[in-house]
Amino acid sequence: MGLILRREILVAAGLFLVADLAGAQAKVTIQKPRAVTASGGRCALKADGTLGVNIGPNAAMPTLALTIGPGSFMTDTMHANKAKFAGPGKYENEIVAVYLGKTALEDSYIGLGTVTVAADGKSGTFALNDGKAAGSWDCGAAPARP
Repeated sequence: MGLILRREILVAAGLFLVADLAGAQAKVTIQKPRAVTASGGRCALKADGTLGVNIGPNAAMPTLALTIGPGSFMTDTMHANKAKFAGPGKYENEIVAVYLGKTALEDSYIGLGTVTVAADGKSGTFALNDGKAAGSWDCGAAPARP
């Protein structure tokens, strides 16, 4: 009887662990220009100190794409901040792209913005400098360091 009870507890604990991991999905809530919520995607921290956040169901055109650090291919072109990602805090003049349309040219908001990474290291807020797009994001788990 004790063995069966222990097995049931272990199975139940395993189910909670699986449920917890399943809940760790990346998500974004766009508040401006209009309310949109999306999930899926990933967050990654590259060896060069660049945090990449790509959240949304379409990997080719995520609802939110942002970078903090020197590794974006558009850093020089857009005169973005080249400082490496250093954990929680406020990062100004980072590249932020919000895609709400069916193509990259339709209902898109791209430019430099302020990204704030919360103390948990896995979530935060963003706002474009021109005020056209803003929202919050959550990677689901803190991005692993390489």
